[in-house]
Amino acid sequence: MKLPLPEGNTFIRALLREQWHLEVTGIHFIPVGDSAYSYRIEVSPDSRYYLKIVDQRSPTGQRTAAHMEFSLPLQQLVAQLHLAGVQAPRPLPTSTGALSAIHEPFLCALYTFIPGETLANAYPLSPALVQRIAQALATLHAVQIPAFLRQRSPQDNLTAPFDADLLADLTALYTISVHDAPILQRLREVVWPQREQIRAFLVHSQEYARKAQQTPVSSVLCHGDAWGGNMIVSPSGQLTLLDWESAVIAPPERDVFPYIGYIGPDFAAFDAGYRLIHKEPMHWHTDWLAYYAYRIQLRNLAHWLHNVLHEPLDEVQRANDVTMIEHHCLDRLESVERTMTALVARSTDGVVDI
Repeated sequence: MKLPLPEGNTFIRALLREQWHLEVTGIHFIPVGDSAYSYRIEVSPDSRYYLKIVDQRSPTGQRTAAHMEFSLPLQQLVAQLHLAGVQAPRPLPTSTGALSAIHEPFLCALYTFIPGETLANAYPLSPALVQRIAQALATLHAVQIPAFLRQRSPQDNLTAPFDADLLADLTALYTISVHDAPILQRLREVVWPQREQIRAFLVHSQEYARKAQQTPVSSVLCHGDAWGGNMIVSPSGQLTLLDWESAVIAPPERDVFPYIGYIGPDFAAFDAGYRLIHKEPMHWHTDWLAYYAYRIQLRNLAHWLHNVLHEPLDEVQRANDVTMIEHHCLDRLESVERTMTALVARSTDGVVDI
């Protein structure tokens, strides 16, 4: 979120005292994300933590909170494994041993704090960095989670439940007029001229989903949102993956698609790095890569469009979401189409070898 929690620092101090028995000396809001409030917490003498507060009054918050029933124990497992080259922030148990605390309507989780800058502003990523990320993801994909955790794990079932809502919200833009709020007029100005391109993009996504359903592949543990903004690389080269709320059991292509080239990264460099860890013969399935590349843009568009049209957000957050639609979604549609057309042309029998 772009603005701090309205309930303020008094609420946070009381929460941390009650649930984690911590006396806070500093609270610093971190304006990132759009489904949770983030804070760096300082505790005497010199300890720092990361606090995530999920507001369950919104559909996005409800989905995030539900997913954390899996992602929190998963992060604990990954942190305890001490994997070579990849880590996860460790969730800290409350005084009762739970990995989160509920204070209606909020779900709160406290983690070890990872210092450093994310890779959100590091694009275009260098080939060496792309290789490093590929090695980390290949290491994660080899993790075998215990049965109790696998039973909780979300499964990627190739559904896009946001399609119908996206089409309805696109249609709703037509009714926005000069009498509506300026942010709604701006939303219409940004999205409405591209409505036919969006609809065509949605059709292509559904076509790739049908093809992917006919292409059985093995599934692995995926982070689910492995872009630079969810990564920090330490000076020693250790890579930490943040924000595990999209973690899922899925084909490895779920984590790979951001590196096929539509936003700059070098797919050849990624493939080379991945194969340094994954020693077995490896083929990338183009239909799955394409489906994920299309779906993430549509999911983001549907999410931000819904937020601006339907959620009671502050004006700063709504303006941010319109900017995200314009500069982190709609501006990528042509690049995704072009990249996937080229990748499909290079593939043989539905797979592409780099």
